[in-house]
Amino acid sequence: MRLSALLTCETLALSLLSGPAHAQPAKPALVVVVVVDQMRRDYIQDYGQKWTKGLRRLVDQGAWFTNAAYPYTTTLTCPGHATISTGTLPSTHGIISNQWWDRAAQRAVSCTHDANAREVPYGARPAGSGGSARLLGAPTLAAAIGQPGGRVVTMSLKRAAAAMLAGQGRADAVLWFQGGGWSSSTAWASAPEQSVLRSAERAPVEDDFGRSWDRLAKRSDYKFDDKGVGERPLSEWDVEMPHALQPRDGKATTFFYEAWQESPYSDAALGRLASAAIDGMKLGQGSTTDFLAVSFSALDIVGHDFGPRSHEIQDVLLRLDDVVGKLLDQLDKRVGRDKYVLAFTADHGVAVIPEQAASDRLDAGRIKMGDITDLVNKVVGGTLGAGRWVAMQAYSEFYFRGPVFEKIAENAALLASIKTAIGEVPGIARVYDRREVAALAASDDPVAREVAAGFFPARSGDLIIVPKPNWIFVSDDKSVIPGNATTHGTGYAYDTQVPLILIGAGISPGHYEAAASPVDIAPTLAKLAGVALPTATGRTLDEALKK
Repeated sequence: MRLSALLTCETLALSLLSGPAHAQPAKPALVVVVVVDQMRRDYIQDYGQKWTKGLRRLVDQGAWFTNAAYPYTTTLTCPGHATISTGTLPSTHGIISNQWWDRAAQRAVSCTHDANAREVPYGARPAGSGGSARLLGAPTLAAAIGQPGGRVVTMSLKRAAAAMLAGQGRADAVLWFQGGGWSSSTAWASAPEQSVLRSAERAPVEDDFGRSWDRLAKRSDYKFDDKGVGERPLSEWDVEMPHALQPRDGKATTFFYEAWQESPYSDAALGRLASAAIDGMKLGQGSTTDFLAVSFSALDIVGHDFGPRSHEIQDVLLRLDDVVGKLLDQLDKRVGRDKYVLAFTADHGVAVIPEQAASDRLDAGRIKMGDITDLVNKVVGGTLGAGRWVAMQAYSEFYFRGPVFEKIAENAALLASIKTAIGEVPGIARVYDRREVAALAASDDPVAREVAAGFFPARSGDLIIVPKPNWIFVSDDKSVIPGNATTHGTGYAYDTQVPLILIGAGISPGHYEAAASPVDIAPTLAKLAGVALPTATGRTLDEALKK
């Protein structure tokens, strides 16, 4: 026998004796991302004792990063989901808010605006606007997994969430709730995905007509007062539970669909649709890695109206515990517990209702964006003449019309007087103009760095207005900011700190105290799935990966 053959035999024998210690772990058959819109990190400690199913399993059996937070100020739905999906920050992916002022078109645009996309209704309804992820400036994990032929499914009540989780790549089903039913867009498919459509038809939203939402557990199991100061529910709801999805008899009205979305029943419906996709599309049961993302929206809608201390928030979480448990059971059964990997997180947190924070002797309140607009128009008018100089304010993003900011910037005294006037409004902490922001990335001030991380020059405001802690921006006509009891959108801990838990194939359970962020999710899952995501700037959470 030749020496080369002997060496080959010896190498083979040694590899057999040494076993699979250095073998690469198998790729997961299915990558799952679960987002709970507006879930604060402290909900786990404050309310988690009552969880016994899915949320409890994640906390007890997953790799829980206990110090996870977003590193930017624009803590809103569309930026959060874009960050989760791309592994980059708003300063890179460009989704700086839920909507912004388009300087070229001189009008407001939503983050999912796409004039060329049409709605694909999952039912007999006329098609409206479809929307897409056209404005997202970085590739997503879903697109990377779908590129080699993996199936891609994303779903949420919100178009912004489903679209940002999918991205611009190929997708088999991108689903959200619109116009009283489930919808998609021609940006991804020209017709409904049949297995999901059948599920929607078997259990239509209208099946919940006439139901009432009451506490799942005993009243004494809920913390705080059910009649919290400052709560501002839907017009036909009282501040106390129970809440009728439609108080009057008859057929379903616009109010019914609004109330249904602001109830745990919408989360349950999403859970059923996700299970139908797993079954009907055989996700994770083929030869390639598939992708499923579900963003549960009820907590956010409820949180805006009732706040984080409400019985309603606690009940949504208690019922979501069951929904997530059923989803995990379905994944275990159809895919296999050791064949899928799941990431669990949120897109942002939420502030305590200002009146409740004030009762805790904190400096808190509401800042009317319309008042700031009127003030700035008056200050500018003193130099440039009376007029409507302000285009819009979208939370912290403040825009002037046309080339007005360039004119203002040429007049240092005028710009300073504008910033001073805004800074004197009760509840305002800081005002930056767009020329300052680039230098903030290297600042020793964490708030300044957060502003820079959320800034994208082509879309961000001419001014960035930062409120004080526990102060929130409000819009009287709700044209910019949804909800009216409380909101989010700052770099303070109550808005930035969120859960981050990994569980399943390739994951070592435990509590991990190192700093982490949802921006780390996409690169970590990409590494496990064996796909490239070269634009991601988040780190891989290697400490939680099996060696």
